[in-house]
Amino acid sequence: MHPDPWSKLGSPPGQCEACTHAKLNLTRRGAAYLRCLKAAEDARFARYPRLPVRDCPGFEPSGGAQRGR
Repeated sequence: MHPDPWSKLGSPPGQCEACTHAKLNLTRRGAAYLRCLKAAEDARFARYPRLPVRDCPGFEPSGGAQRGR
């Protein structure tokens, strides 16, 4: 069983974990960070949001669980 990559963030991702705009990036050194892809099209959103995100006006549920994305 592989470790959960979301647990490497250091903080729970909150709403981002189930959002279609969230991208979990893992570095070669094993660190992880979350990037909001919505920020590329709308400057109101932070490219690297402060976690946990509790309420986001850009939230769009993904088609499935984001674990392992």
